[in-house]
This record gives sequence, structure tokens and C-alpha cells, in this order.
Amino acid sequence: MRIIIFFLLVSVFISCKEKHSNYNQNALFFQELVSEINAYFLNSEMYNIPISQYYTDDFVFHSYVAGNKKGNETHKKEYINSFKEMKTAGFSLNIGHSIYLPGIDEKTFDFDGSVRVYYGATLSLDSVEVDFSGYQTINFLDGKISEVWEWADYGGVNNQLVDFID
Repeated sequence: MRIIIFFLLVSVFISCKEKHSNYNQNALFFQELVSEINAYFLNSEMYNIPISQYYTDDFVFHSYVAGNKKGNETHKKEYINSFKEMKTAGFSLNIGHSIYLPGIDEKTFDFDGSVRVYYGATLSLDSVEVDFSGYQTINFLDGKISEVWEWADYGGVNNQLVDFID
């Protein structure tokens, strides 16, 4: 009887470890991406942001702003170009403090390798800095980011920038 219990416990442990290994890989992959984004904004001589390889070809970024409860969809090319446009306009972004957690499948509630992240960031323009927080859920497909859902107070960030710039 002890042998049966032992094998059951080992089986459960191995299956849990496998599900978390996908999460661990994906969380590290996403952390590398964040480092690339931060480096891009720090390096004044870097004109192109080398992050395309982190995303699937059909990547979609979902953001939720006031007045649009279904959210906005931004596709890969437009999403990556938005970083270039920010930098060209003189903005700097630094994603700082982050807490990474495993995500779950929305139907089965099982760990699925997705990543949830709570983060703090600073958006700067000239001498004006606005700190803000956000939350993202990140889905992966074949080792690349396929979709991101983000909730952050974009309106609040914009209002603070306008107050300082005017």
C-alpha cells in the first residue's frame, strides 16, 4: 500500500512540475523582453527596437481604456511601432518593479504556462516623470508571446503629463 501511495505522490509532483516549467520558461522569456524594451529607451543611439522575435506573427495587444469596455486591439507591427513613435517624440519608458505569477486557463482553471505580471513603470518626457502601475496577462504559443491583455490608467498618465507640460 505504501508503494502505491508513493507512486501517486510522485506522479502528482511530476505533473505539477511540468506545468510550472512552461510558466518558468515563459516568465524568463518575458523578463528578457522587458529588459530589451528598457535598454531601447536607455540607449539614445538605438533607433530600432529589436523585439519582433518575441512575438508570434499574429500577435495582438489588448488594452482597456475608459469608454471602451471591450478594449482596443493593436496588432504586432503597430504595437512595436508605438515604441518607436514614443521614443521619437522624446518619451522614455522604464518598466521597473514587477511581480510575475503563473496564469490559468480561463475554462479549466488549470495552469497553462501563461504569465500574469503586476508592474510599476515610469514614463518620462523631458524632466517630467509619471509613475504608474499596470497589470498584464500574457499568453504564449510555441515559445512566443501570442496575446497580451493590459489594464493600466492611461488616462491618468496622460492627465499628469498634460498638467506638467502646459
